[in-house]
Amino acid sequence: MDDDDPFSVEDDPATAEVRAFIVENMTAGDIKGLAFEIGVSPDDLDGALAGELARSLIQTLAQRNDLHLLDLALRDLFPADYGGAAREE
Repeated sequence: MDDDDPFSVEDDPATAEVRAFIVENMTAGDIKGLAFEIGVSPDDLDGALAGELARSLIQTLAQRNDLHLLDLALRDLFPADYGGAAREE
């Protein structure tokens, strides 16, 4: 990951927390399905493993200023467990 990447998932505590939650609770197939449901083509995601797909999904949504869509979807899917908030910058 480029140190100068403004959309770096690991460098932002909020998105790092969201990524960790996704990886702990979803499979690669689940992440692809989630991406499709919120308007991101699964074919546009980089990687094959859950962690790679989660990072790519978060970066894609951050670039589009649409992290709120991921936040809402995770709240709907995991109402009792998801407490993080993906925030736009």
